[in-house]
Amino acid sequence: MSVPLPGWRVRFRDVAHLRIDLELRLGYWHGVCFVTVMSFFTDLARDLRYAARALLRTPGFTVVAVAVLALGIGATSAIFSLVSAVWLKPLPFANEERLVSLWVDMSSVGGPPRLEPPPRNFDLWRQRATSFDEMAAVVPSSMNLTGEGEPERLAAVRTTPNLFATIGLAPILGRTFAPDDGASEAVVVSERFWRRRLNGDPAAIGRTLTLDGTPHPVVGVVPPDFRFPYGEKDVFIATAFAPELLAEDGAFIWSVVAKLRAGVSIEAAQAEMNAVADALRAENSTGQPVAVVPLRETLVRGGLTTRDVRPTVLALLGAVGLVLLIACANVANLMLARATVRQKELAIRKALGAAQGRVLRQLLTESGVLAGLGVVFGLGLAAACFGYLTRLLPATLPASTTLALDSRVLALTVGATLVTVLLFGAGPAFAAARRDFSAAFGRSVGAHSTKAKRLRTTLVVAEIALTVVLLAGAGLLLRSYAAVLAVDPGFDTEDVLLVDTPLSSSRHPTAADRDTFYQRVLERVRALPGVENAGYTNFAPLVIKGLRSITFVEGRPRPGQQELFSTVAQNRGVSPGYLEALGVPLVSGRFVDARDTRDAPPVAVINEAMVRLHWPDEDPIGKRFSFGLGDIETLFTVVGVVADMRQDGLDAPAFPEVYASIDQVGDDGEFSLMWPQQLVVRTSGDPLALGPAVRQAVWDIDADQPVATVRALSEVLDAELAGRSTQLTLIGSFALLALVLAAVGLYGTLSYTVSQSTSEIGLRMALGANESTVVGSVVRSALAAALLGIGIGLVVAYALTRTIASFLYEVSPTDPTTAVGVTAVLLAVAALAAFVPARRAASVDPALTLRAET
Repeated sequence: MSVPLPGWRVRFRDVAHLRIDLELRLGYWHGVCFVTVMSFFTDLARDLRYAARALLRTPGFTVVAVAVLALGIGATSAIFSLVSAVWLKPLPFANEERLVSLWVDMSSVGGPPRLEPPPRNFDLWRQRATSFDEMAAVVPSSMNLTGEGEPERLAAVRTTPNLFATIGLAPILGRTFAPDDGASEAVVVSERFWRRRLNGDPAAIGRTLTLDGTPHPVVGVVPPDFRFPYGEKDVFIATAFAPELLAEDGAFIWSVVAKLRAGVSIEAAQAEMNAVADALRAENSTGQPVAVVPLRETLVRGGLTTRDVRPTVLALLGAVGLVLLIACANVANLMLARATVRQKELAIRKALGAAQGRVLRQLLTESGVLAGLGVVFGLGLAAACFGYLTRLLPATLPASTTLALDSRVLALTVGATLVTVLLFGAGPAFAAARRDFSAAFGRSVGAHSTKAKRLRTTLVVAEIALTVVLLAGAGLLLRSYAAVLAVDPGFDTEDVLLVDTPLSSSRHPTAADRDTFYQRVLERVRALPGVENAGYTNFAPLVIKGLRSITFVEGRPRPGQQELFSTVAQNRGVSPGYLEALGVPLVSGRFVDARDTRDAPPVAVINEAMVRLHWPDEDPIGKRFSFGLGDIETLFTVVGVVADMRQDGLDAPAFPEVYASIDQVGDDGEFSLMWPQQLVVRTSGDPLALGPAVRQAVWDIDADQPVATVRALSEVLDAELAGRSTQLTLIGSFALLALVLAAVGLYGTLSYTVSQSTSEIGLRMALGANESTVVGSVVRSALAAALLGIGIGLVVAYALTRTIASFLYEVSPTDPTTAVGVTAVLLAVAALAAFVPARRAASVDPALTLRAET
């Protein structure tokens, strides 16, 4: 053997000669270090080669162990990639750690903890707070693009000009807003819109876009992954607050983002905003409590139409952690059985002079090889899951927030692998290395070790207990999902078409113009073959959760500040035919109809929840109420009551709702949230087949009117259920995987126990035991282990399933039906896993067994 050194080659017969030579040439310590490192890598290479040969000699064991580890490590890596994307991946903004959102917190009076403040609040905060370098306000909008080919409804954001300076975003073309761009309402467009509608032309900077009939100069293009603050948008419009807007409290419609001054903590900013709110309240002005929240938390929570994904991600992370533990217990059981089978091999190595540490290192090397193969296949499995897991990412995060095997995920995978080796490899390796193999050369090589058996049984019990936790969680989600599916939404989603036709205030500036448009479109659509009814609304079910307002009943004292939010109701503007098109049952009175014109007394149809809120023991027909809009209050007369609709979601309780005639709530001037923009069409067949005809009917009335979306209402319902479906699929998959692993572990343990107890079983059968007795004995031992694991698991599940209470609907976290079902499933699986080894034990020939022992 030779080792290259600078300038010469050294021939040596053993390590000792090499060390002496190196000591003479390089110095004592340099030589010792060099030889030690070489010896380590030489031994490691030898151990790896031996481990590979040993694992190849037992392909069944190797395949099962690698598969189990790959499933555990792959699932863990996939879910951690989701955690990394949601919480750890940097946002594409400068000074991300200094960016916060400001909200009005009405939780102290029974309202929501986070409400968008009105412009007046924002203006006063900006004037008085000193904890921030910048403070910007944004609000989602939509605008009609005309004059650039086919008319299109654009997703837009109105913002104060300092938005991009606040978040620290640079454009890829042109510039961002200057302070005076609010006067000209300049626009910055998204990279997607720039390529799609402006052909990616650099000369587009300086062009004018006609939005809602008003020209807007284009000044810049933002990066492609920019989705702030409400998901992907087409255009951002610089907006200057009009003085009259700042003089009113207004509605809660603007979101506020701010950048903390250097060195100012969130806690310090929160303290200052509390003081500002107190001062404003003392001045009898806009002094609602303020919540200062990190911007990432706001983005992760999503918008009005998305759910907070954090509980789901944390639940999945806990589930894969349990799967990884089960996988480790399973492989540890296999390693223990394999070490017992290898008693003679290890005894020979020790007899030939192998030290205990050397044997231990060899066994740990084999564990490391198994873990390494598990990592390779596990990462491939994780990458294959990314397409499905992507649907859990909030749409409000940047487009660059994708699932990937980045450095954080790889570091976690390496860490999980090391922990895995310690969990499944160290215990069996130490047990095997310390074992006394003096009897390995005698007839008792196959003697069953009571201590090893107890350890293997303990691992199986742990697997079953962990499986119970996962099965309990999956069972609760399944029962909850079934309960949601059984909910009557209060409207018929079949054969209903939903078409968005939002109007612009410039093209239809007066209420009369809009009334004419709605009536002509409804006349044209209702005349189409296959259309049974049609109507307009401002918020279709489940699309937008609704505009909520405080309601006041005529003749009753106004509620105090603490009771205001107890009178909140959702209000929707509807046309004649809308409620009928949805198939909403009429309880009493009548629907909105053609009598309810703009010149007629204002009327409203209410739901049963509204009746329970204000008139639980009275007939509401003829009663009058208002929405309490400051000094300008319109009294609406109740003319009908309809059944409750679950418009906030199937798992949300029916909310008090008011359906007012669109002819009586839409006003002139700027866009109103009460303007109808969604056309609902009841058809006699496939609703999507009528989509082109309905679109053309709208264009026959106004060729420049965009038709934003055409979809079936059933698709909206499916999207509402998608979150629960994804949760159930993922956690159910993990629970099924855990069940399979537990069954494999129990089967493997029983099979090994039976094989090691062949002599005992043969002797018992020779003494008169029949097959049923032997089978019963093996099955009883399996059921005993299963019952112990189930008992422990149910206790743990009782504590842990409370953490998923927010996911459950009409199901208690301690649901006894689920506990009974989980117990039955696991007992059945345990009995099935025990049956094959039991039958094999019963087929032992006593004569052959006794002859082998003599």
